[in-house]
Amino acid sequence: MGNIAFGNKYFIFSKFSSIPRTSKIETDRANLEKEYKELNDFKSSKELEDFLELEKYLDSSEHKNILSSIENGKKKEQEKIKLYESQKKSKKFKDYFKFKDSQKLKNYQSFAESKELKDYQELEALVTSREFENKKKETETRRDAENNKIKEHNALKKSRTIKVFFKFKDSAKLNRFNTISESAELKKYFDLEKFTGSNEFKKKKSATDPKEFKNSEEGRKQTEFESLKKSSDIRFYFKFQDLAKYKEFLSTEKSSELQKYYDIEKYINSSEHKEKLNQAEQELAEINEKQKSYLQKKKSKQIKDFFKFQNSQKYKDFIAFEKSKELADYLDLKKYLASDEHKELLKSLEEQEKAENDKKKEYEEFKNSKKYKWYLGLKDSNKFDELKKWKLVFEDDFENGKLDMEKWITRYLWGDKLINDSYAFEHDKAFPSDGKNIEISNSTLKIVTRKEKTEGKVWKQPFGFVPQEFEYTTGLTSTAKSHRQKFGKVEAKIKVNYAKPVNYNFWMASENNLPHVDILKLGKNKSKVDMALHTGNITDKKGPDTVKAEFSGLDVSQDFFIYTLEWTKYNLIWKINDVIVNEQKQNIPQEEMYLVFSSSITGKVDGSGLPASMEVDWVKCYQE
Repeated sequence: MGNIAFGNKYFIFSKFSSIPRTSKIETDRANLEKEYKELNDFKSSKELEDFLELEKYLDSSEHKNILSSIENGKKKEQEKIKLYESQKKSKKFKDYFKFKDSQKLKNYQSFAESKELKDYQELEALVTSREFENKKKETETRRDAENNKIKEHNALKKSRTIKVFFKFKDSAKLNRFNTISESAELKKYFDLEKFTGSNEFKKKKSATDPKEFKNSEEGRKQTEFESLKKSSDIRFYFKFQDLAKYKEFLSTEKSSELQKYYDIEKYINSSEHKEKLNQAEQELAEINEKQKSYLQKKKSKQIKDFFKFQNSQKYKDFIAFEKSKELADYLDLKKYLASDEHKELLKSLEEQEKAENDKKKEYEEFKNSKKYKWYLGLKDSNKFDELKKWKLVFEDDFENGKLDMEKWITRYLWGDKLINDSYAFEHDKAFPSDGKNIEISNSTLKIVTRKEKTEGKVWKQPFGFVPQEFEYTTGLTSTAKSHRQKFGKVEAKIKVNYAKPVNYNFWMASENNLPHVDILKLGKNKSKVDMALHTGNITDKKGPDTVKAEFSGLDVSQDFFIYTLEWTKYNLIWKINDVIVNEQKQNIPQEEMYLVFSSSITGKVDGSGLPASMEVDWVKCYQE
């Protein structure tokens, strides 16, 4: 690398001779992918699986035991026959088979399979379970809770306060008091009391001659009021109102104790209480019935005899011996000695030896083969680490003959969102037509910049989208509506048919335009590739914060080149044909971005070099 110049966030790299040819890159990649596929195919092949199984077998004790058995086979077979005859005559085996054929054991085994025993064991498991015990306690608790409500009601009913309250409530005096309280006479009394106590009445009485007042309406009302005051009902009303018993009655009537009494009384008379109590009592009856049934069955002669036999020492000895390795070995040996395997073993010894030798020969031939040595050289190498690292998440090789509108839009994202149309920026000399300048042929996408008049919209602040005539047209396409990614690798194979002053761009942008990464930007010089990271706020008057780098010395119009951006949480790396040409570690984007391919004209132009184009053979996006 030569001539790296630093200055105001702008770097220049010149590395022409180090960029390999694109055809070599693609050939190397294809060969690597092919070899990686062949390696994976071989890894999963039956051929390798069989070899590894054979290797495992030849190293196993089974193989070694077979070789040993060929040498010692006849001797071992005679030892097995001798052992079998000796065991067969022993007292232990004779006693075992005698007990096995006894009627008592058959009766026991028959009852062990019976429905009666099964029902008993199920009942025992239920009645002795923690769940059954908890269910009984829970049911008793529910029953007791309902009965406690009744007890609490009875206790309240017997309390002095409640008894006095209901006795007083039903008294004739309270009934008389309540009748007077609702009477017209008492209402009349209170009306006259209010009238004769008013200032207006008092003023008129003091200003009027007593005889004349007596005959007036006010005088008559006063006379009527005085008469009512002497009424037995009125006198009774006020006297009763001041009684201590009445005040106690009123206090009790508003008390929480009386309200509690009414609530409990209402509840114990409700169907809910009766249903809960009945349900709990029924459930307890069922539980008690099951316990009773269990105890009865447990005491039955058949059950007692069954468990007595089961717990006898003879039966325990029988079961222990029946489960013993000694008996299992004896039965296996008996079966083996009666088998064709035993009879044909001597004949098969030579055949086994030949078979084992054939397996060893097959193993050695494969182990020394070129294919297996190739596999060993690659299986643990790091040759394919780069392939393993990336997962393809988006691609287009433009094989369909037309642009796939499920993947691409042909205008800026905000034009699509806000006006459903294309637009240009104020400094643009060429209008990005909505797909008219996009061509696909020979599996290649081409963005063509032409000299031709057209009308379109321009974004001008503060006016918004303003109609304008253009002398030139161009195009763009982006994945803004189909694919975005955060981190990963993006690359495209691009050729620029250069004409000054057309700008050729391969870039990524976020939802709000910033951050924005220029992967390839070609402007005034076809041998100077600009790369940049733009961050900040799009509305900031000072503009975005930009860090640029320039790769010079490579005429990118001479051929297709593969332009790559690798993006992690901590850095951005630009590559051309797999050669690193720039790295950025500051202000790394931490949000999703989408891809854009575009051409534009921003400087002075006479149209002499047009039409010009940028060709994209393929584009691929990966994530780790």
